[in-house]
Amino acid sequence: MRPLPPALSMLRGALGGRLMRLLPVVVLLGLAAAALEGLGIGLIIPLLGIIMGHGDATGMGGFSALLQKVGAGLGERERLVVISAAILGSILLKNLLGFANTVLTAHIYSKASFAIRSALSERLLRIGYPFFLRQSPGRLLNIISNESWRASDAIQALLGSIVSASAAVILLAFLLLLSWQMTLLVTLGLALVQLAHAMLSAQLKAPSRSVAARNSALASQMLHLVHAGRLIRIFGQEDREQAAFDTASDGVRRAAFVLATRQGALPPLTEVLHALLFLATVIAAFLANVSFPLTAAFLILLYRLQPHMRALQMSWSQLQGLSGSLEEVTWLLDPAGKPAPPLGSLPFPGLGERIAFEGVSFTYASEEQRAAVLHAATFDIKAGRSTALIGRSGAGKTT
Repeated sequence: MRPLPPALSMLRGALGGRLMRLLPVVVLLGLAAAALEGLGIGLIIPLLGIIMGHGDATGMGGFSALLQKVGAGLGERERLVVISAAILGSILLKNLLGFANTVLTAHIYSKASFAIRSALSERLLRIGYPFFLRQSPGRLLNIISNESWRASDAIQALLGSIVSASAAVILLAFLLLLSWQMTLLVTLGLALVQLAHAMLSAQLKAPSRSVAARNSALASQMLHLVHAGRLIRIFGQEDREQAAFDTASDGVRRAAFVLATRQGALPPLTEVLHALLFLATVIAAFLANVSFPLTAAFLILLYRLQPHMRALQMSWSQLQGLSGSLEEVTWLLDPAGKPAPPLGSLPFPGLGERIAFEGVSFTYASEEQRAAVLHAATFDIKAGRSTALIGRSGAGKTT
């Protein structure tokens, strides 16, 4: 079975069953809003027919002929007012549904963001301590402070793509009802645009991973400046540490510049390709002698379809650009290969007479090949008395 995309898998895990049931509502609201928009644009056909003095459905067929007959029993003025009111009403309802969908997706996004941050916190609190001995603190800090927000942005992009896809499906259906021949041309053009966009978007994964890795290195440098401030000043290493920080920060800048440059090339390219598709449709309609009202409605629908298609493409490129962040968050949330926390069921009654060490040996998880830090240590720390641990450096006193 093919695994789910990282963003969708993370969304499902973050929301659980209850909020996942809201996704079909998002789809239905998107479909309804697009249907109202398509209907309002379709009513331009009889509106233009009245204005141009062609009130009948001559030369039309199917859905366009049906639209041309709307209000056919009324006088021209009354029909013009009714159709205009219907267009305005469809626009109002469409925007009301769009606002409701915006509120719903914002609710889902906020819940998912909270769930991701909470899950990361729980993972760090519940995981076995040897994990912290093997991993870079900077990487962990970067994941919970930076990459978790980028993962939330990926979920927001995914929700936006669901809304855009719903609208695109309905508007394509309206185009098909108006003229299947021109819709075939449009669909072929959109497929070619999408193919070109997907090929370029695939180049965003490597820079995204580079940004995530360099952010981890920069976070480690930040922690070092905060925790080692006293030592840096004692030994006069301010200039050296400044140079090291600037190197790490410049690495982030370079990686982010490469990612932003590649992402920035996509919108102009898709806009040019969509403009070519629009002009090709105009020329095809002219050569095929399609009536002006039908051509106008078709082109307006196509014009309204293109922003949704571009939004889909931009969401895809954004998800590719955030793939490094998604991989980092997924890695930390995945329990595979990570030490489990210690298990125990006995209650802790509190300290009484002493803490007794009887033949205690200890080796750090990251140093399996080295000798034990503690070897068969036996001693007592008695209540009410001071106990001194005396030994050379590296003898295991801190352990």
